[in-house]
Amino acid sequence: MRKGGRGRLVLGIALVLIGLFATVAGAAVVVLVGPDGSVGLRPTRLLSAGVALTLPQLDVPVLPAHQRVDLDVVAEPGDHQLFLGIGPSSEVDAYLRNAPIDVIEQIDWPGAARTEAVEGTATPAPPADQSFWVVHDEGTAPSLHWRAEPGDWTLVVMRTDARTSIDVTLSGEVTIRALGPLGIVLVLLALAVLGLGVWITVRATLASP
Repeated sequence: MRKGGRGRLVLGIALVLIGLFATVAGAAVVVLVGPDGSVGLRPTRLLSAGVALTLPQLDVPVLPAHQRVDLDVVAEPGDHQLFLGIGPSSEVDAYLRNAPIDVIEQIDWPGAARTEAVEGTATPAPPADQSFWVVHDEGTAPSLHWRAEPGDWTLVVMRTDARTSIDVTLSGEVTIRALGPLGIVLVLLALAVLGLGVWITVRATLASP
């Protein structure tokens, strides 16, 4: 095979491999987020011997115009009154300073989470008395719907009386509407690259002596 033909063959094979990997990635995005761009959190049981469970990783960037992120969190019915709230991380940190809490470090798939205990002796005031929450709910099965705004936010789960010992099962969903169309576009582009790679590979093979 001539040098030019060998180069086209290598290019074709490279495009085929890129197209295959990109097709798999695009299909994974479509399957995971669906056409509406939503990613669900399966029911996850969380335990804490402290006064609160916190999820501080809600760092929301400035989004392009007409794009948004929606977060839904639901607690399954339990034995005591619960409080769910989202507030600025700095305000939440000040409110829970020196109190015993458990920080949710990682949410695994499916239905598991890793937490880290933070020791303390302080007893915070009841969470509903605080004014910094951007969204909150309370009851035996509270739920939240939040249209995220840019900033650093923390999700907090507490008993309404701020007493210790929490046993709660949470489920939720994050919706980033741009992800749905993005996955479809990625699949289409990947298929185009794959088709081009196959065409170049076939032409280079047929042209070889």
